[in-house]
Amino acid sequence: MFVIGEFARLGRVSVRMLRHYDTIGLLHPARVDDATGYRSYRASQLARLNRIIALKDLGLTLQQVQDILDKDLDVNELYGMLRLRRLELEAGIEADRDRLTRVEARLSIIEREGLMPVTDVVIKPISSVRVAELTGVADGFEPTSIAPVIQGLYDVLCGQLAADGIQPVGPAIGYYDHLDERVLVHAA
Repeated sequence: MFVIGEFARLGRVSVRMLRHYDTIGLLHPARVDDATGYRSYRASQLARLNRIIALKDLGLTLQQVQDILDKDLDVNELYGMLRLRRLELEAGIEADRDRLTRVEARLSIIEREGLMPVTDVVIKPISSVRVAELTGVADGFEPTSIAPVIQGLYDVLCGQLAADGIQPVGPAIGYYDHLDERVLVHAA
């Protein structure tokens, strides 16, 4: 038997939380001393405490946890639920990383706004040139969205030109057009 403090430490919860679980009927102590009111727990009760914590970490309310524990899920069902929750959290983290990358790109653009001196811009006429062009669609203006699309376009374009015996001259040209939330990418 463990006194409440020891049991709380083993289960990595607070004593206050154990008292709350007792009050709502989620986890009663194995024994309560009539004279002192001290609570004692068995080692075997750690399994129930671990399930409570695991189910709470899935985002369930304590009432939902109680309902599930009353159904007496086996270890494999609980394990499956936790694996599914882990996958959901990992997907959320990945989505947050993507959002962070987009925010950082926007911050970088905003920081550079107005930094290009007007005196360095030179407008010159150039002769007309003939270009070969392919287009594709990217999900956004972020480098992680544009780069794979434009690289793929150049790969196909250069391959087609080489197959036709055409040697490209001059610089590659890339430009973009808005398509609602997406971007039309031109590779020439």
